Amino acid sequence: MELKAVFFDLDDTLYAGFAAGDAHACTCLATYAEAQLGVRGEDFVRAFLESRRRLARRQPGMPPIHDRVLFAQGALERMGLNAIRHARAVHRVYWDAMFEKMQLRPGVCALLDELRDKGIKTAVCTDMMADIQMEKLDRLGLTDRIDYLVSSEEAGMDKPGAPIFWLALHKCGCLPQQAVMVGDNFRHDVQGAADAGIAGIWLNWTRLPRPESEHDYTEVHTFEQAAAHIRALL
Repeated sequence: MELKAVFFDLDDTLYAGFAAGDAHACTCLATYAEAQLGVRGEDFVRAFLESRRRLARRQPGMPPIHDRVLFAQGALERMGLNAIRHARAVHRVYWDAMFEKMQLRPGVCALLDELRDKGIKTAVCTDMMADIQMEKLDRLGLTDRIDYLVSSEEAGMDKPGAPIFWLALHKCGCLPQQAVMVGDNFRHDVQGAADAGIAGIWLNWTRLPRPESEHDYTEVHTFEQAAAHIRALL
């Protein structure tokens, strides 16, 4: 059956640098906390990260575990600071720093333009809050190159849960066997897609050991290799 849609993960798939961005963001949070909140930067960052862990334990696999406003709220409250006044500013400091480290992977724009020219629908399937992922796509210059964004916030569940893939199929108007999913996280992107009947391309840029799976999938090490495989399907 002909290919009608290609789904992409966003973080560390279409762009590189998520871990570097997260580390840089924490450094910027420490500077902000000392200058604007009057607390030790390292103490604030520690509270921020602990808030992240606690939220993940309370709501495993649910979209709010990615919300930096909630991380900031928890940290500020534990430190006796006004979360209502400061949480959104902390959220902005974090993401502005994070955006500085994003690097679009080579070959992304060329592939997206080619898919559009051929009438192939594209969707970004991502675990995160919709507004932040939209801003990332805008800053990466991909706003007009992607047909649909499908966030776990919209779907109501993180990958590898099926709702995000079902919603992408619905938006693109295709059947599972008419789509392929590209992502760097094997369990979330490749296994999750396969469980929904969608072929997977694993962007194993960190060269992890190849997992065993009851589903067939393609392993690549660069985005350009993933692009070449997709072109072979056209």
